[in-house]
Amino acid sequence: MLAVITLGLVILAALGFWIVLPYLYRRVNVRNLEAQCRASNTVVLTYDDGPSANFTPELLELLAEYNAPATFFVLGVQADSNSEVVPKIAANGHEIGSHSYAHLNAWKDLPWKVANDIEAGVDCLNRNDVEITYFRPPNGKITLATLLQTLLKGRRMAWWTIDSTDTCPETIPPEKLAETVKNAGGGVVLLHDFERKTNKDRNRFVLEATRQLLEMAKAENFSVRTFGQLQQNA
Repeated sequence: MLAVITLGLVILAALGFWIVLPYLYRRVNVRNLEAQCRASNTVVLTYDDGPSANFTPELLELLAEYNAPATFFVLGVQADSNSEVVPKIAANGHEIGSHSYAHLNAWKDLPWKVANDIEAGVDCLNRNDVEITYFRPPNGKITLATLLQTLLKGRRMAWWTIDSTDTCPETIPPEKLAETVKNAGGGVVLLHDFERKTNKDRNRFVLEATRQLLEMAKAENFSVRTFGQLQQNA
């Protein structure tokens, strides 16, 4: 009986170090981001899971209309499939971060596969002459291994503070999203620029959410910055 209890305690301790400690690390970082956004009246627009051949250029046109910078957390597999889009993102003055290669979930996949997926995503962007500072974990899931890999490689994790709901079963109205960011005093907003070929309404939602956020920022005198610019001003 004592051996079973001891084993259970060991497993709980291991689980705590493997998942709970990195989760607490994320919580602290998110709170810091919230404070940084409030202190500087900043809105950061971030787009995950792209680039896409048709939708990302459309999004770039909208951002250019407002002369607004954004941060794109690129999937390597998408960058390889749409290699002509990555230079367009950079040429428009936007920041590029890594979102891994194939979007493996650190809580569901084997640690060495996740580690290889992260490095493959970075290598892909390096081949496209993009140097990576910021890494956004797929699904926001990390383990102790993911955290140590990121820190030892000299990279920084890039979380978000407000989810646009563009990948949720139901989205909130874009104007409500803008109001939420306004009431929060700014924020790092999670959006996605992958191509929804069977659900064009979600692409339109992302465009309208982006426009509403930029209109709100202009009306309320919020600064629109990249994730890296927010960190520089911290």
